[in-house]
Amino acid sequence: MAAACAPERAPKPQEYAGSESCRECHEEAHDLWRASHHALAERPFRLDVDAAAFLGKDPIRHGSFESSVVLEGSESRINTAGLDGAVRPFPVARVIGEFPLRQFLVQGDGGRFQVAALSYDPARDEWFDVFGDEDRRPHEWGFWLNRGMNWNSMCADCHNTNLRKNYDAATDAYHTELSEVGVGCEACHGPSGEHVVWQRANRDEKGDPTLFWLHVPEDVNAWVDTCGACHARRMELVETVDPTAPFLDAFLPELLDLSEVYYADSQVHDEDYEYVSFLMSRMGGSGEVTCLSCHEPHGGKPRAAGNKLCMACHRDQRGSIPPIDPAPHSHHDVAQEGGSCVGCHMPLTTYMQRHPRRDHGLTIPDPLLTKELGIPNACGRCHAEEGVDWALDVVEQWYGARMERPTRARARLVARARSPAPDAAAPLLAALPGEKNPAWRATYALLLARFAGEDETRAALARLLADTAPLVRAMAARALELPCARSRPALIGLLQDPCRAVRVQAAWTLRAEVDLAAQAGQDLLNYLRLNADQPAGVMMEATLRLDRGEVERAIELQRLAVAWEPNSEVTHQNLAIALSRAGKTHEALTHCERACELEPGDAGLWYSLGLARAETGNARGAVDALETSCRLDPGVARVWYNLGLARKNLLGDAAGGIAALETATALEPDSAAIWYALAAVLSEAGLVERAAQAAERALQADPSHRSARALRDALKR
Repeated sequence: MAAACAPERAPKPQEYAGSESCRECHEEAHDLWRASHHALAERPFRLDVDAAAFLGKDPIRHGSFESSVVLEGSESRINTAGLDGAVRPFPVARVIGEFPLRQFLVQGDGGRFQVAALSYDPARDEWFDVFGDEDRRPHEWGFWLNRGMNWNSMCADCHNTNLRKNYDAATDAYHTELSEVGVGCEACHGPSGEHVVWQRANRDEKGDPTLFWLHVPEDVNAWVDTCGACHARRMELVETVDPTAPFLDAFLPELLDLSEVYYADSQVHDEDYEYVSFLMSRMGGSGEVTCLSCHEPHGGKPRAAGNKLCMACHRDQRGSIPPIDPAPHSHHDVAQEGGSCVGCHMPLTTYMQRHPRRDHGLTIPDPLLTKELGIPNACGRCHAEEGVDWALDVVEQWYGARMERPTRARARLVARARSPAPDAAAPLLAALPGEKNPAWRATYALLLARFAGEDETRAALARLLADTAPLVRAMAARALELPCARSRPALIGLLQDPCRAVRVQAAWTLRAEVDLAAQAGQDLLNYLRLNADQPAGVMMEATLRLDRGEVERAIELQRLAVAWEPNSEVTHQNLAIALSRAGKTHEALTHCERACELEPGDAGLWYSLGLARAETGNARGAVDALETSCRLDPGVARVWYNLGLARKNLLGDAAGGIAALETATALEPDSAAIWYALAAVLSEAGLVERAAQAAERALQADPSHRSARALRDALKR
């Protein structure tokens, strides 16, 4: 289990000595590190190593471009498309990675380094595009010369030691600094300058006072946070990361949520790395297994080959870890992939076209979840030709009732929460009290966010604000963003939380009122400033400014986000919201239209477009947009409600309005507002008896609804 947050210690020495200084006393560890992927995470271009990649290579066709590579003397170049679409030479500055692929850095303007999409596979001695057949064009965020492939923002901190991005928003330029190219000893142990000085002056003596500052904790669980700093999909909270600090004092991880970043059983889907999926596993969640249990820390390689690695713990009962005999357990030949522990429980997914990575969620292969929910399983990866029903029959024969495990129950909970089902909160609320894994409790909190307006859900989330795990407190604070007023006292208390991630989330939820000069407000502003070089960070600050009444500043920031990412429906939609707040309805409509063009399958965008068209007087267009929203997602009562009113009030279509409002009442039978609207439309249509019944239902939902009571009494008279 990841280490908890703790109050910050006194300022520590910040002098970095470099990895070579460590060799004087730690030669064995240094030699292991020197040959590791960490040491080679980034390096200068080396003629003796890299020349083969550039000599005698044919032109490479990728996307709509044809590129080539050239080596002239000691200078290597990639001839590929620039921002104007024309192919021109780009000199290679540095190399990222070693095996199974190498990427190349090109220096740009404003202190930028960009990562070429064209990469080299040393095993096959061939070039390829990390995006495969996807054609990234110069105007897109992910094109190799744009922000999606910017080294300073996207790569540098995990491939180097003691990196400071040093982005200047005023000039849109970087002044990036680092202490050592590559992931050196001090990236994990912290700055050792004073330690080296003391050791050189006091060789073989005990009592080194500088050891207090070096990251060599006796608690091996603390190393999970150290590894997670780079092996996680996360957002940075601070400019300079202290390796001795808990993960949540420097980062906010991206968890399993309503998106498809992870599969519902916590298997990685997008490029999620290892940290979060490991925390969600039984082993990682219990704290009985850590990264160092399986990996030698300096070389990074597994401590044993094949099943011997897993059997180091599973040979005998060890804590809650049961003994396992691989042959009868797997029903496969243990000399083959099917009998490999990692083959079943840590399946491979290939990212960047050439980089297979093992899933660290240690999940159970479950063909039933494949059949029910489309979640992949390890059986199907090897036996694709037999099909899911075959795999399901075999698994049922082998394991039977043992397959009814917490992993299956959790996956079903997640899948239901991701569905439009209006009652999806109930099973999550029922599961919360018994959930021992903090990462799963945090996930349930995120999944409950869309139900946070309901009293029972809000109360459950408010209780999670006092959870012992800071990750849970942070995600509960995020989930309460919309109904924050009713949980305000508890949220205000979290502004003093010892964990920075919790303070940032509480400050964000209370952003309309938080004191930006106080600690939590400063934490939030620092987080936003650190991410001000990307559209997502700019949009977050725009939201902050908008909610604090700084509308023009919000519009300015949202325009910048659109300029940086013009093909994102989100940037256009957020700009439309800010423009609408400023009363610039026609310009807002333009961006709503553009958002729907970019993402025509998003029901929420069509709903916003319908409201924008109604506001500008386009009655027919408003109804068309609302009808499209209902067709794309027929389970949202609020949209049917607005469609009913638009049909009746804008087009004079009483029958159509009644039909839409009746659908809304079926979806949300306890809404007094919807029942009252239906009663009013029925009344105007002369359907007095039905109108009275609808008014009565409104009063049952809310006895204090004065308009419904007045309408009912009038109808009775």
